[in-house]
Amino acid sequence: MSIVQRIQAHLANPPLSEDGEPWDTKLLPPFNAQEIASIERELGYALPEETRSLLEFCRGFDGGALETFELWGPEADYLYPVILRGRFRALAQDGYGNFWFYWNRAGTVDLGPIYYYQHEGPMLFVQCSSILEFVDEWLRFMRPPYQSLIDDVHEFRIKPIQELNKDLVSRETALASGDEVLRELAEPLEAGAMIYDFRNRKLGDGVDLKQLDVLAMHPKWPILAVRPRATLLGKLKGMLTGKAK
Repeated sequence: MSIVQRIQAHLANPPLSEDGEPWDTKLLPPFNAQEIASIERELGYALPEETRSLLEFCRGFDGGALETFELWGPEADYLYPVILRGRFRALAQDGYGNFWFYWNRAGTVDLGPIYYYQHEGPMLFVQCSSILEFVDEWLRFMRPPYQSLIDDVHEFRIKPIQELNKDLVSRETALASGDEVLRELAEPLEAGAMIYDFRNRKLGDGVDLKQLDVLAMHPKWPILAVRPRATLLGKLKGMLTGKAK
């Protein structure tokens, strides 16, 4: 079955929630041809047929396992750190300040990959490769046994938080890697900077920015340059030695 057919089956026979009540899910009005063309112009490529069919069917959902769910939502211009603004487009929210998003200009040929933003770090996680996968997992979330990769990422079941930043690489490693994309980002960075590359990461991988400052983002690819956040003691030592940042 196509993703549209699976949505139709859900609407025709709504499963019961864990509270024993049927899900009251409604479709948001579909995108028209001009709106889809505008999305494709912004992306820089034509959408795959099944993704286009989904947008022609609806623009999102009202009611269900997530607080909000728009297939092409607004830009997340309220983020912290501020440097993240302008690159993330919100997809769905959980109602607690956390949301799933597209990384604008991430070099893909579909609506995706999709990532998860957890505000308490903030932390950024890999969710899935496309909107079709995300909608499918959202539908699974509303059926017994109510298990979904969306919830697994949301609840940190895939990868413990303390494991997240082990995938950071130093500026020097990035420069020596032979990867021109990494070299381009790493070259102007200061000594001690680190890089997190989301391009080849898998479900649940991510970075915790709680103790990191974001220095830069690659203009196309989902790659961050960061450095350890200076502590108060470190700042005082820097002032005394003339190396304060």
